[in-house]
Amino acid sequence: MSPLTIFLLIAICKISFTTGFMVKAYLSPSNSSNFPRIKAENFFPSLWQFTMCSWLKPYPLNDNELTIISYATSRHDEAIYICLKRRDADYIVLFRIQTGWSDLQCALPWKQGQWYHLCATWFAPTKTIHLYQNGQECEHLKTYNDFPSTEVPSGGTLVIGQDQDAPDSKYQLYQSYHGDIAEVHFWDEQLSLEQIRDIGSCKGSMREGNLFAWMKTPMTVKDNVVLSATHLCYN
Repeated sequence: MSPLTIFLLIAICKISFTTGFMVKAYLSPSNSSNFPRIKAENFFPSLWQFTMCSWLKPYPLNDNELTIISYATSRHDEAIYICLKRRDADYIVLFRIQTGWSDLQCALPWKQGQWYHLCATWFAPTKTIHLYQNGQECEHLKTYNDFPSTEVPSGGTLVIGQDQDAPDSKYQLYQSYHGDIAEVHFWDEQLSLEQIRDIGSCKGSMREGNLFAWMKTPMTVKDNVVLSATHLCYN
């Protein structure tokens, strides 16, 4: 375990036990030498389905793409990729699985400094994706190429906040997330709308991902990510 990972675990414990609040990560603006991100240290198994959920608070919305998560393998640098994508004066969500991707429009406009709960699901046998913002399903605008009916291979690298053009490397400034992220979780199943709404409710069960659980699964923060307590769900 690296010193940075040890420090991260100590910081998490201190925040959790002294405040009782949730932990958020602030990702500052990227530059040519720093790309703030969180890297999972565990490896996923092969996936035929999954659900990813996260709380997001974007800061100034002035980039073409704000990457939420990317999962890169040796074969596909965007085996799983989810980002906010500029479309005219607003943002839509780009959801990619290997060679297929869709643009989706959510009901609420994306505003800087406001928390949103976002969940994405995928089921390979039927090539089905769903995206939910604050418990409401987002509208499919357009699909480019077919989503694969094959598994997402194991052994990839999960990074929060940056788009990987190779595993944990080759980052682009215009694809970097800037803002707060909290409660990122991954499951190896497609959760129902009722389960997703429960997870996104501050009075819900706060279910933890079985593939990746925020501040529980070993992870490394890189390039000046700042961890702190958040009042999200404790207002």
